[in-house]
Amino acid sequence: MKMKLGALASLLCRAVWAQGDETCPAGAAGAACRAGPASDASTPARARWSAGPAPPQVPNVDLITQEIEQLNDLIKLGEDKMTLLKEVQDAAKDVRGLSEAQARALKEKLPLLSTVASQGERTPIAAHEDFVTTKMIMEMESPVLSIRFLLLRNQRPSTSSSSSPSSSPQLGMPGCLLVAAQKDGTVKLFSPDGELLLSFPAGHSQALTQLSVSPTHEEHLVATGDEGGSIRVHRVSVLKRRMTKEERMARNNASDEKVSQYLGTQLNVTVQFQRQVQVPAGSHGEVPSLTSLALATHRGSRQVVAGDSEGRISIFAKNGSLRGFVDATAMEGPGVEGLHAQHSQLLFRAGMEWGYVNLEKLDVNHMDCPKFEGRVAAVTVDSQQVSKVLLSDENGSVWVFNVKNKKDCELERKILPATAAKAPLEMASIKGFTIGMQKATDNVSSSLLALNMSQKTARRRPGEQGPGGHVVWRRQGSSVQDWSLQKRHQQGDLIALLSEDGREIEILELLMQVYTPPPSGSDPFANMQLPIMGVAVVLLLGYQLMKQKGKGSSGGGGSKFNKADFANFASKRKGGLGSKGLAER
Repeated sequence: MKMKLGALASLLCRAVWAQGDETCPAGAAGAACRAGPASDASTPARARWSAGPAPPQVPNVDLITQEIEQLNDLIKLGEDKMTLLKEVQDAAKDVRGLSEAQARALKEKLPLLSTVASQGERTPIAAHEDFVTTKMIMEMESPVLSIRFLLLRNQRPSTSSSSSPSSSPQLGMPGCLLVAAQKDGTVKLFSPDGELLLSFPAGHSQALTQLSVSPTHEEHLVATGDEGGSIRVHRVSVLKRRMTKEERMARNNASDEKVSQYLGTQLNVTVQFQRQVQVPAGSHGEVPSLTSLALATHRGSRQVVAGDSEGRISIFAKNGSLRGFVDATAMEGPGVEGLHAQHSQLLFRAGMEWGYVNLEKLDVNHMDCPKFEGRVAAVTVDSQQVSKVLLSDENGSVWVFNVKNKKDCELERKILPATAAKAPLEMASIKGFTIGMQKATDNVSSSLLALNMSQKTARRRPGEQGPGGHVVWRRQGSSVQDWSLQKRHQQGDLIALLSEDGREIEILELLMQVYTPPPSGSDPFANMQLPIMGVAVVLLLGYQLMKQKGKGSSGGGGSKFNKADFANFASKRKGGLGSKGLAER
């Protein structure tokens, strides 16, 4: 009972303490205090004790009125911001209160920030100026239809061939030529520096539509095709220009000021017509349109392969005879849209179909790869792995497939479109990268770009937390009608761009290398092991040499001649002295 009374008293004390300073002292003063202020007799005692300061009155407004008030505040804030920006704009125009660098930064044209922020993986991780430089811009007198690089010599010469005398004349020769074909049938050959070496007529009676060159350096062939299905092949010969005996004598006897013979053209370029073939008539008795052309290799000899608008692929032998043709398409469409020859492989694409052309059996292997649907816009083979095939669809996505035995197809990766515009991407493969050309559309200019193929997880930009984009760099420019790429060993690769009107050719040099990180857990001093061992061997041999010299030297400073050495010397001399011995001598 006492414990319960104590707890009740404690609770009462806490309640009185919660009422603040409303306790009263004992005595007469306490009686007046306990009486308190006069109050209404009708007010309950609990109400008088619990009365406190009245809460503030909060206005009640409907939701629509609240939204309108917030919008008015935002409008006022926007108007104040616009007023401030107009003042900054006027100051930038008049350069008032700003430095020249600040004014230039405010007036410089920049892409829309909303577009840049929404590009994500499409944003390049580097500037194209770091990798691409313009070497030459050539103006054409007549419009050019198509351009291709013609490989002249092996880009990786062997040690034996480079040291032989037969390879010495090739030191001053370029590794490739640029072939430009005009619609009227004229073909021009340029050096990589833009020098016109030769111009010759291809001999067509109709307008030119197709151009192809030999993909390897064994034979220098140029094939052209016209609207009537006629294909003509020319062989190109390139030699170092040498002065004849008469020219040297005339030059030595000339009294005029001599000009260096190395200032002019140093190459002697000639062409020789080889053969002409004709695409056979189609199912309706008429010759179909020539849609694609390629020079492929079969058993070491070049063969002309042509694709037409009816979906047939015609194969011609080296002597110009028709070996046969094969129907490459199973569906109605525009026919064979492209042929790509690399090494011993020949690929075709026709609408939604693509595959390999078997030149031995004269048939095609259609490929049905998983998850790929739609039209094949471009196809190429990886420059490092012939079993890896790169496809581009109509939206610009790049599909990488691993093809085994030209039958089994496995998807390795898919790279999303490199630009916001959904347009096909033409591709060319170099070591570790894929160079793509996206031609101009209605609202977007053409783009030359590089995709990173050496790493499955792309590099991240500074400050980026995501996986990063696959676009290494992007170069936007005017509309491009055709383009070509040529790989070079221990030099920058070459890219040629043909303008939309065919009046200008720009030659670019591409400098890109694949970064190979060191293996994890490797010894940082691994590269110094061989030098250290070599130095140790040299020091050891030097020590042994000095030691031998010290033993063989005589006179002061040498070792002492002890009893064992004296006995050895005596035994050696004993045979030459006979019975006298060393002592008698």
